[in-house]
Order: sequence, then structure tokens, then C-alpha cells
Amino acid sequence: MEYVLSIIGIPQYSLKRAIAPFGSFILHLHDHIIPHHRNNYHPHILGHRSLALLSGLLVAVKIFSLSVLSLGPVLPAYSSAITVENIISLTNQSRQEYSLSTLSENSVLNLAAQAKADDMLKNGYFSHNSPDGKTPWDFIVNSGYSYLMAGENLAVNFTEAENVETAWMNSPGHKANIVNKNFEEIGIGVAQGEYQGHSAIFVVQMFGTPVEQKVSLNETPTKVQTTPVPAPVLAAEAPVVASAKTLDEPVSEASPTPTSVAVSLPALKVESGSTSLEGENIKISALVTGPAVKVVAYFGKEAVMLSPKEGGLWEGTAVLNNLAEKNASVKLRAFAMDGQTDQLQLADFASGTLANYNVSAGTTPAVVDFFGRALDVKSFESNFYLLFVAVMLSCLVLAIAIKRHIQHLSLIANSSFVIVFAMLMWWTG
Repeated sequence: MEYVLSIIGIPQYSLKRAIAPFGSFILHLHDHIIPHHRNNYHPHILGHRSLALLSGLLVAVKIFSLSVLSLGPVLPAYSSAITVENIISLTNQSRQEYSLSTLSENSVLNLAAQAKADDMLKNGYFSHNSPDGKTPWDFIVNSGYSYLMAGENLAVNFTEAENVETAWMNSPGHKANIVNKNFEEIGIGVAQGEYQGHSAIFVVQMFGTPVEQKVSLNETPTKVQTTPVPAPVLAAEAPVVASAKTLDEPVSEASPTPTSVAVSLPALKVESGSTSLEGENIKISALVTGPAVKVVAYFGKEAVMLSPKEGGLWEGTAVLNNLAEKNASVKLRAFAMDGQTDQLQLADFASGTLANYNVSAGTTPAVVDFFGRALDVKSFESNFYLLFVAVMLSCLVLAIAIKRHIQHLSLIANSSFVIVFAMLMWWTG
């Protein structure tokens, strides 16, 4: 080797100096992960001090996640929560797709929409007109909002803001309100409680064009052209002209014309459903007739949103392991914008060995602006804990398997505790 190095002109000490850091790193990595005589068959990563530091890291990640979600600005376009900000953001996105101006949030319209949402929740109805005869315009006027035009959209039994907006845009009447070029302001009301025997969220979306219109003045005065005054004409000589409006004709007061009115819709019906195996997933299909805007497959405490296809067909997929729970039963339920619902018992799945294992935490995306970048905090947290558990389990298995006749019970117990602790932090979401 020395002869070869002398031929190519590389000094021996220079090569050793170049590879020394790599050799040191590999040596330390070997001491931290692989049990052998130099570390007394006790990998450093599973030592008491390392496990204490790793436990602190697990807690720090959870604190970081909660802090960012609490203090960081949430990006509405990525957040699924039904909030005033998210509904307004999604509505303006829909208007921008049609090259329309964005709607400005009006606090008085917010009060009117919230009053309507609270009234529907309190009195248990879902309609533009309340049981005691109040119309949407009564709520708007009572809130103190004066308008030239107004409109109202309603939704119930949705859990995500994106689904509410999608359902409205799929309904011609509601879409007409959202893309109405004459509307200038918007107000949102959200109320959550019990409706028809189950938890529900009422969403009220009110549009308005205020009476007080903005007036812009020209920088240069407008030139006025003068014309000579015509000579007076005697009544007997005046030509007979058909009048466009006579004094005897009643003049109606300008009033709003709601584009989203309660109409008689066909009955909603889940006609049939089916399941088919696709790898590790189950494909769920439903045939629905009537004005369905949402179809959901429920199993246990979880649910899968189905997507609309042609001919009243709705499809979605679910993980087989999630369905294979003890006494798991899949139900299809369809929802219409006017409050109609219908459901169908689809299938029962028997439990199996993989039934109680969930491959990922069921977290709702929550994306925040983190130093100018969109960060999905819950996904980051979930992936970190899963990776941590995988690495620690691998190290523990190596420590047990390499020298089975030399075992440290404290190492196994302490490492197992940290792994279980990490799983609990992941499971709590």
C-alpha cells in the first residue's frame, strides 16, 4: 500500500488524516447502536442518560406542536375546521376562479348570520324561514344592516369547511349567491349542538350589498354640454306618447330577491351499496338518488367521505385494517342541502389479528405559516413519533439479538418505557 501511495504521489499521513473523521464517526456510531465488549454490551443510545434526553425531546416536540398551533397564523386554505375565516377564504377563492372581486367581511352581517344559526339550533329546524315566520331578511334588518341586495346559503351536518364550499358550488342556487357579481359583503354564522338526535354544525352564509355605496370623485371636472331649450308646445299640439310608468301604477319598494330559496326537491334515497377488495384497501360504492350533496361511510368512530361519480354513483376507499375491528359495521349515510338524510346498512367486518393496529394517527391537517413556509404541524408530529419508535425498536432488537446470553434487564425495561411513552404521545395526536 505504501508503495502504491508513493507511486501516485499521495503522502500516507494525508490519507490517514482525510479518512480519520469518517473512521471516528463510524466508531462512535458502532458504540451507540451495536452491543459489543467496548461498550459492555450496552449501546450508548439505550443508556440512562440518552433515554432521559430522548424523553425530553419527545416532550419538546409536543410542546412545539401545541405552541405553533396556538400562536402561529393558520393558513385557511389548508385548514378544514369550519370557522368564519375559512368559509370566507374558500368563498373568495371560488369567486376568484370566476374573475370576480372578493367579498369583504362585515361584522353586522356576521351578527345576522350568527343569530340565524343560533335560532336554527335552538328551535331545531333547517330552512330559510323559521317556524315562527322569520325570513332571512328579518335577521339581517334586525341586526342593523341596510341593504340593496341580500342572499343566504345554509348548510348542516358537515365537518370540514372544504366540503361545505364544495356542496354549495355543486348546488346551482347556492352557487348563484357565491358568484353573484353584485354582492359586496359577506357574513358567516356557525352554531354547533344537537340536531335530529346527533351532533351537528349549522353554517349560515349571508351576502349583502349595502345601501351606502362608495362614491369616487374624478380628479378632473366633467364637461357639461349645453343644449337649447325647446319651444313650449300646447297640450293640443303635443304628440301622444305611450308613458312607461303612470302615477296610477303602484311602485314596489326595492327588496332582495333570494337566489337560494326552499324548493320542493325529490326524495333522497340510498338505493344500494357494495364493497370490493383492492390490495390493502376496501373500495366502498353507493348508488344514491335525489339531491345528495354528501355521502359518508361510517364505521365505529371513524368515517370516510365518498366522492361523486356519474349516474348517482359515489365511491371511496377505506383501509382494511381499520374496518377489521371487533363488531365493526359499515353504514352509508347520504345528506341533502335541505336537511334530508337517508342511510343504508352496508356490511359487517369480522375482527382479525391486524384489527387493532392503526398504521397512522388519525389527525386533522392543521397547516400554519412557519417562517414563511406552510407547515403541517400534526403531520410533522405524527411522522416524528413514528420514526422515533421505529429507530428505538430497531436498536432494542439489535441489543437483545446480537448477544442473547448477555442481557441487561434495566436496558430492556427503560428502553421499552420510552418506546411506550412515544407511542402514547403519538396516539394522543
